[in-house]
Amino acid sequence: MKTAILGAGTFGTALANAINPESDVTIYTIESDVVEDINTHRKNSKYFPNKTLPKHIKATNNFADIADAELAFIAIPSSAIADFFSKHTFKDGTILVIGAKGFAHDDVLISTYISQKLPNCRVCSMKGASFAHEMIFEIPTAFTLACDSENTYQIIRSVLSEDLIVTEYFDDIDSVEYLSLIKNVYAIVMGIVDAYYNSPNVRFLVFTKVLNEIRVLMKQFNVNPEALFKYCGIGDLSLTALNDLSRNRTLGLLIGKGFFDASIKNNVTLEGVRALEKIMQHIPEKDYAKFPIMHQMHRLLHNQTSVKSFIHRIIFSEGKSVTS
Repeated sequence: MKTAILGAGTFGTALANAINPESDVTIYTIESDVVEDINTHRKNSKYFPNKTLPKHIKATNNFADIADAELAFIAIPSSAIADFFSKHTFKDGTILVIGAKGFAHDDVLISTYISQKLPNCRVCSMKGASFAHEMIFEIPTAFTLACDSENTYQIIRSVLSEDLIVTEYFDDIDSVEYLSLIKNVYAIVMGIVDAYYNSPNVRFLVFTKVLNEIRVLMKQFNVNPEALFKYCGIGDLSLTALNDLSRNRTLGLLIGKGFFDASIKNNVTLEGVRALEKIMQHIPEKDYAKFPIMHQMHRLLHNQTSVKSFIHRIIFSEGKSVTS
């Protein structure tokens, strides 16, 4: 099966490495030096200097080389999705698997945006507890594959290495996409809490509150509650919120240590920061009490409260949103 990987960053490269050697796989990137490195030296030295890639992986910066792909994994940043799909199209019937996390445009889900642009393609979502830096070195990694049918799921499953990738089928694509956005906000929260207290007691006190608030937030956005118990749910949330390889958690650690304040809105484009702003636009002020952690995080990033007050309020909140 002709398979394309859009993006040659850490996740795109790790994903290409996880494709069965029987598949015809090509990584597409605009980075000419990366293309040369992969094709000549079988390395992506920019991201994984110590990893030699399998012989069946090729790279290109010419979209025409992958335009007829039967299967394409999307591993470019969410901020680049709208621009990319406004300029490029795939043939009808192509399976497009979203690995990117975030909104495509304003508050439009990536799945919704691509489905509107390419209505005759099959759009799927692939989310899970996955650090690319582990996956590239053949550490078993799990994903929820949200697809329109089990048949589509089996096609995607067939190109992924059985000795590396563990998958499960889910039929609600938008729920998986929303959950991947929501958890990034709480990863920042957990980073702030751990930087301030470095206490297992406090960590899991707050983490329990986070799980309960996510459950309520899922109802607000009509997210299928079953998604929380998939690899894309508790698995991805725990990985992102509690491990220091997570960029969103790392941002939280820096905020908790006092290295960042509200100015991050101007110079940091992490998924969690963008998601927080979009999510809060859809929560009426009268409902803030239902989401004390989300609300207080929004206040913190707008310099309306201090880190100390933020942590006190989310620890001792009992469904009350304090604004003073």
